[in-house]
Amino acid sequence: MSAQDNMPPVPATRAHACPRTVLAALAFVLAATELATAQGATNLVANPEFDDGLTHWLGQPSPNGVAEAVVMDGRTTAHLHVPTQDDVSWPNIVQSLDVTPGDILECTVKARAVGARDGYGTYAAMDFFDGTGQRITFEQSRGLAGTSEWQDLRFRAVAPTGSVSMDVSLLLHGHGDAYFDAVTLSWLGNANTKPPDGPVVLTVSDTVVTDSLIGFGFEDDGWFYNNENASHGVTESDAVVREERIAWMDPDWVRMFFWYHDWNPSEDWETFTFGSENMESHYRTLDLYQRIGAKVNVTSVEWGMTAPYADLEPVANAIGALLEHLIVTKGYSCIQYWTLSNEPNLAFPSQGNDFDGFVSIHQLVRQTFAARGLAVKIVGSDDAQDASWFSDCVSNASYHATVDLYASHRYFPDGSQWLIPYFYGDRLPLLAARSPRRPFVVGEYGFQDNRSTHLVNPLMEEYPYAVWAMDFCIQGLNLGMSGASIWCLHEVYYPGNGFMNYGLWNYKDRDWEVRPVYHAVASLCRHTEPGEAVLGCDSSHPAYAKGTVVGDTLFWVNPSTTAVDVRLSGFRTDEVRIYTERSLDGDRETGYATALDEKDGFFAPPMSFGYAEAAWHSADTDRDGRIGTEELLRVIQLYGAGELHCEPESDDGYAPGAGNQACTPHDGDYRGAAPDWKIELAELLRIVQLANGSGYVPCTDGEDGFCPTSSSN
Repeated sequence: MSAQDNMPPVPATRAHACPRTVLAALAFVLAATELATAQGATNLVANPEFDDGLTHWLGQPSPNGVAEAVVMDGRTTAHLHVPTQDDVSWPNIVQSLDVTPGDILECTVKARAVGARDGYGTYAAMDFFDGTGQRITFEQSRGLAGTSEWQDLRFRAVAPTGSVSMDVSLLLHGHGDAYFDAVTLSWLGNANTKPPDGPVVLTVSDTVVTDSLIGFGFEDDGWFYNNENASHGVTESDAVVREERIAWMDPDWVRMFFWYHDWNPSEDWETFTFGSENMESHYRTLDLYQRIGAKVNVTSVEWGMTAPYADLEPVANAIGALLEHLIVTKGYSCIQYWTLSNEPNLAFPSQGNDFDGFVSIHQLVRQTFAARGLAVKIVGSDDAQDASWFSDCVSNASYHATVDLYASHRYFPDGSQWLIPYFYGDRLPLLAARSPRRPFVVGEYGFQDNRSTHLVNPLMEEYPYAVWAMDFCIQGLNLGMSGASIWCLHEVYYPGNGFMNYGLWNYKDRDWEVRPVYHAVASLCRHTEPGEAVLGCDSSHPAYAKGTVVGDTLFWVNPSTTAVDVRLSGFRTDEVRIYTERSLDGDRETGYATALDEKDGFFAPPMSFGYAEAAWHSADTDRDGRIGTEELLRVIQLYGAGELHCEPESDDGYAPGAGNQACTPHDGDYRGAAPDWKIELAELLRIVQLANGSGYVPCTDGEDGFCPTSSSN
């Protein structure tokens, strides 16, 4: 889960004591879905470097604490001190400003923690309020604990519907001292865009943005079959419902927690309880994924441990022993990925470890995997919140050489879906600049509102969650993401009887009913395969429709509340599958199919999503998106015969010579006003041209309705 949920919210009301700044007066404009930088933008914060003390700022210290401006390290700073006798709360120094709903804002702060402990630490936040002063939502930076050097905090937020004002808040949650300087608040644009006057055109590129998909899936932490869930009435018939549903979804990448206390409760890294009740539950879970061919990402978690990484070598050897037991002894070849720690940017330093230790343990685990003959890919970073930890991982040459791919997590506050491209834009360019280039996957993702905690998220039961999930994945695929795992599979009881309300479907007490987001995730899982290429897709109005192509499937979404006419360019298909809130039914294929109109378009209802299957070239008999040597030789055979006819029993549906012609003409027979059931020399040469490329895609610009592709990697 996102670390944001581990941080209690600040109080829901506050005083309006400072002057307002009117954001609408700024001239800097940013298109809502484009990545942009705040460089050169106007700083909306007054007295950002505290040269005038706390003028324009309001200090709200703890009962015995201090909120002041002081000189620290040769600079004037804002300072919060919280003594040990004060309860942990949210003392702060704030500045208030006016906002317009939809404003996209970026805040940066230089911060330093000194002895920060017993809480989230030193951090900054943007809080948004309605006209009565009631807080609607917030977004926050990462927290600094212990004693740190000056560090840059950077985060973004979107002003929600109904907001009229906001606070830029500098906080210390816990005890100790916090220092702040160089606060900036930049306006990046407004998310509320004008609906298009005409159709939205989705143009599929012939450039491969990801050459080998890892896949889509979910978090399934393996405790469904333990006694805690049995005590709540779960039976074998319930297990059948679960397993058949997962098999139908056909996931390709499943993330699974392995709690150290389930298999090494003594924490001695030598005494293993591989036969524990929770491990037996994990084995049955793995049996399913082994059977259906899904790849599993084992992720270690340290809940309840005080110093799990105090001595790195024994830990690395124990991890090697666990993976060897699972893969070699138990035969779970489905386990192909391993992650050290869930959201280590929070867990690892809080346990007294430094980044050098993080690098070292990955190197030691790599060595023990090699010594044990385990071909397991190591997932790097697995961070949450901002990209600072991710950046440290990618820029460290030793670490980058050790891991095989990178992951990050993100949970967006309700209304902040416009920040999706920034999440990817903070990370993917870093990987693009490194050699060798590593794949990027999303280890967890989701959306939250003011009801959400780390266990509870009623928002996930509502229809918009499905649209946002599809939007998040489509944008990621277009930018180079290789896969994503949503948190999480279904409602379930965790060890300690904690009830996980997140999920694609409900618990037994609500008859395992699926939620709308289930259908979005299922469509991504069912219609993609590992190793498939991803083609980018441009939108003329991305706020109203987006698309991307994986293998032979185009996924699309209309995340707006406006119905739009969508036109497809560069992708040939006959019909489109459409999901709307009203059309969802049951736990198998749902929605409805609609044929494309004469302009290669379809009507996308408000808040809808779906997919379309590509039309294959007749010569591509194995449907792999390319025309191979044997397939080309078959076309030459048809050319040499001088005529062809329909033959349903053949691989391509045709045969040389005269005969029945009551079927769809061969795609190679395209010249002239009507098919003549012959492959002419010019038509043969065109197929040779397609065969010489790395592949092909249906496209409106091609003379025969197809275009050769070229890889960007």
